[in-house]
Amino acid sequence: MPLNQKQITQLRESINNYAFPAVYYDFTNNEEIRAIGMPDVEVTIANLLRSNDTIQAKHGLANVIYWGYAQVGYRNNRVRTFLSNITDDRVRAFQALVQNNNTPTLIQLGSVHMPQFSGVSFVSKILMFLDPANYCVLDLQLTQLRMRDSPKTLNNLTFGQKETQIRITSRNQDVYNGWCNECRAINPTYFQREYRVVGVEGGFFNLIQQGHLGDAQAIYAAA
Repeated sequence: MPLNQKQITQLRESINNYAFPAVYYDFTNNEEIRAIGMPDVEVTIANLLRSNDTIQAKHGLANVIYWGYAQVGYRNNRVRTFLSNITDDRVRAFQALVQNNNTPTLIQLGSVHMPQFSGVSFVSKILMFLDPANYCVLDLQLTQLRMRDSPKTLNNLTFGQKETQIRITSRNQDVYNGWCNECRAINPTYFQREYRVVGVEGGFFNLIQQGHLGDAQAIYAAA
C-alpha cells in the first residue's frame, strides 16, 4: 500500500527537521567553521574533494570524517588518525577517481584503501558530498529499517549481527545503489521533487534518531 497522508506528513516533517551539525574544519587556519546550513557544508567539502591540489583533497577527506563524527567524542582522534596515516599516493589515487567531475562507485573508492574509509558508512558519505542530489548515506543506523520478509532493497544487505561495519562488496554496492534509488523515487511520488536523495535519507535517519523506528520501518516498507 502507498503511504497514507499521516505518513507523508511525518516523513516531510522529519526531512525538514533533520538537523545534523552543519560544521566543517578549516585545516589551514585550524578552526571549526559553523555554516549557515548543510548546503554550505556540502559545497565546501565537495570543492575540497574535487580539488586538483593534493593537500586540499586530503582536507576534504578529513572533513568527511570530521562531519560524520560531529556528534561523538572521539571525532578529533579519528581525524588525527586519518591525517597521520593517509599517504599522498592514496590521495592521488582518490583524485584520479573523481577527476573530470566523475562520481566513482563504492568499490572503486574502497579499493584505494584509505584509513577510516574501509566500510560503506563513510565511503557512502564521500559519495553523498560529491553528488547529494543522487547519492546519500547508508550507515549502521539506517540498517535498522530492514524487516523480515520485506521486499525492499535494504533487506538484501549482507550484514551480520556481530559486524561493526557494513562491508564493501559487490552485493552491498548493489544494495546501496538500490537504496539511493528508493530514496530518489519517494521524492516525485510524494513530494513533487521538493527534496534531494540525501534529504529523503536524512528524514529516515532523523526518525530513527528520534526514537520512531517503527514508524520509519512502516514508511520505508510502504513507500
